Amino acid sequence: MKDLPIMSVSGIRGIYGVTLDELFVSRIAYIQTKLSGAGKVVIGRDTRPSGERLMRAICRGIRAAGGEPVDIGIAPTPTTCVAVSELKASAGIIITASHNPSQYNGYKMVHSSGRLFKGDECETVYSHFKRGEYPQEQELKQYDDSPAKTVDAVSIHINKIISTVDVSLIASKRMKVAVDSINGAAGAIFPALLEKLSVEWTGVHNKLDGDFVHNPEPRPEHLTDLSSLLSTSDGFWGGFIFDPDADRLATMGQNGEAVSEEMTLVLALENILEHTKSDIATNLSTSMLIDDVGAKFGVHIFRTKIGEANVVEGMKKFNCKVGGEGNGGVIYPAMSTVRDGLGAMALILELMAKRDKKLFQLTAAWPSYPIVKDKISCESLEPKQLIEKISARFPDEKKDLLDGLKIIRDYGWVHLRASNTEPIIRCYAEAKTDQQAKELSEMVLAEAKR
Repeated sequence: MKDLPIMSVSGIRGIYGVTLDELFVSRIAYIQTKLSGAGKVVIGRDTRPSGERLMRAICRGIRAAGGEPVDIGIAPTPTTCVAVSELKASAGIIITASHNPSQYNGYKMVHSSGRLFKGDECETVYSHFKRGEYPQEQELKQYDDSPAKTVDAVSIHINKIISTVDVSLIASKRMKVAVDSINGAAGAIFPALLEKLSVEWTGVHNKLDGDFVHNPEPRPEHLTDLSSLLSTSDGFWGGFIFDPDADRLATMGQNGEAVSEEMTLVLALENILEHTKSDIATNLSTSMLIDDVGAKFGVHIFRTKIGEANVVEGMKKFNCKVGGEGNGGVIYPAMSTVRDGLGAMALILELMAKRDKKLFQLTAAWPSYPIVKDKISCESLEPKQLIEKISARFPDEKKDLLDGLKIIRDYGWVHLRASNTEPIIRCYAEAKTDQQAKELSEMVLAEAKR
């Protein structure tokens, strides 16, 4: 393997067989297990075909470090994190590339508390790897590649979720919803969760075969099959869409209406803040809608760097009982200390039951701010230097330089930053009108092209 995968605060992402392979994950698992003090290490994975092969290689690395590999099979990222905490494991490993295409896979590290590794913890593992502090290939191959035990973690996660919502209220509404899990890990748990909540469901792309039949990013333009189902059938209360590892959730109106993924966090917060007053931590690229939520409930919004671990750190620093990201990620520690698409679905179902309103009726009560999402390939560029040059072109703008470049105006903002998971620079712009958002995006992209 000539090239290394991307290694960041968001974990490790690479193309299987090109920048990420069995030997690499064995070595990372060895280092993580050593640093975590050995003991039980929980392994979960999404549905990508390469997942089981990587799981077996990880078992070798864990055993070589004196640990005990515990396999929970195909499981969403939040399910794995909850299992680590509830099983009192020393660490956890999630084999997933989240929203990346199927040729990718990845590796996320879980702390014994059930949260993902923070940035400095990730860097410690990466530093040991770069110094070659791991066994040679032949030594690793001497260890058994099978898990010491297998555990069903689905019921553990479901019990955490249903303990925080009003199950009888949800059941009393006899709701019916449509679901698209893109044949990913959510399919291992959402049917049982909805059964516990007495919610009827049907849907599209809910096998566990890893066949990502549309772009894995849960955005409206990728969800035509679910929209068609909702628009041609009666009786639905709304639609729910997961990404491959189910840490993110998007929604859809009961008649197939497009809904921005930014609304997931808004609706979850609307429910939570009614009974639990708390400030909110979210990242720099999350919609201005969160400021509207803060104003409605009289709470403060704290903005962090991009990356789920950074938001969780912000929640701890500012004593926030809830947080999340505008990409459909809700972090509610009463359920789990990571983005949890299953928990978000339960929270939104509870809000629908409280209001006795279908999904699009809930979203229509909030403003609509157009967001433009673009990107710049930077395989041959240094992202930080490029962003610094662009920033210098706007000396008189109000800027936030916490994570890349964010230019803030009274009607909107544009944010340029290096991706944590792909060799690209992301450009997000949001404003009160489509034209304003496009102009903000084009303004910085024009400078980038120079």
